[in-house]
Amino acid sequence: MAFSDMCNASITPFRRNETARDISVRDAPFSRDISVCDPTSRLVLAGDIGGTNSRLRLFDVPNDAVIIGTSVPGTLVYEKIYPNENFESFETIVRQFFEETGVEGCKPAACCLAVAGPVDRNTVEFTNRDGWRICGEELAKSLDIGPVRLINDFVAAGYGLLTLDEATETITLQDVPHRTTRSGDPIACIGAGTGLGQTFLTAGSDNVYQAYQSEGGHADFAARSDLEYQLQKFLKKKFNEKNRVSVERVVSGIGLANVYSFLRQATCDADGQPAPPGKQLLDQVITEVDDDILAAGDQMGGAVAKSAAKCSLCQLAVDIMFTTYGAEAGVA
Repeated sequence: MAFSDMCNASITPFRRNETARDISVRDAPFSRDISVCDPTSRLVLAGDIGGTNSRLRLFDVPNDAVIIGTSVPGTLVYEKIYPNENFESFETIVRQFFEETGVEGCKPAACCLAVAGPVDRNTVEFTNRDGWRICGEELAKSLDIGPVRLINDFVAAGYGLLTLDEATETITLQDVPHRTTRSGDPIACIGAGTGLGQTFLTAGSDNVYQAYQSEGGHADFAARSDLEYQLQKFLKKKFNEKNRVSVERVVSGIGLANVYSFLRQATCDADGQPAPPGKQLLDQVITEVDDDILAAGDQMGGAVAKSAAKCSLCQLAVDIMFTTYGAEAGVA
């Protein structure tokens, strides 16, 4: 498949060849002057747009590149991570990215965005970013770039699974004795970010996998202890839910913040009745840590996780989130 056919192509998986780093801007120089169009290649914009952050990458792809179920060809020329809370819309992020990269003279010929929400007719309204909406056609027209294709972020993750080398790029958490992996077996993928994403893949008669978007993160949260039952009642009251609470309210960045908020509450439960664990937990609040967490805004879940080593209340919140995570993975 040549580059000129990319925009009309079905989604193809690729392998991420670089080690993830805790950076916001790529520290390598551009591979070429991207302010001037190169007749032998095109620029392609790729993005992972979550509820908390937008991660953008710009690739320089040869015109004659072949893309058939392999890694994306070409060169990564620039990347940056933007906190969404600092921008009024996703379009303002892209415009700043273009300004920083200097691509005004040679804008991307194609764009694919993995977005945190259900995609309908190339449009998404974000599940965990109030007021944010992206329409591929509208974005392409407004930015004067090539076609923009939206896919669910976990559909993208599902296709990415197909490229992993199990020997070097995976860790087995719980193996099954004498298991036999058969070509074409169904695959499930679950991952906690701002929300809780899930996808599943099935193979057709030609053994080619198709990934499907899912809102499995909104399945019911099932309490497994007295403390988690109190948490469930707390979340029902907080979110004005009469009958149920989504597991995403616990297993996610926002969920971790919710769990910490529950653990630091006063000594009464959601119904105003005495809750013996509450006083014990309240005594574990570290004022300095608590102040930093409450001031963290959209990064509150991350602040809880970072404080787990020095704050027993934060560690308990992490433990509750991850045991619930494991339980949900078992039924994904």
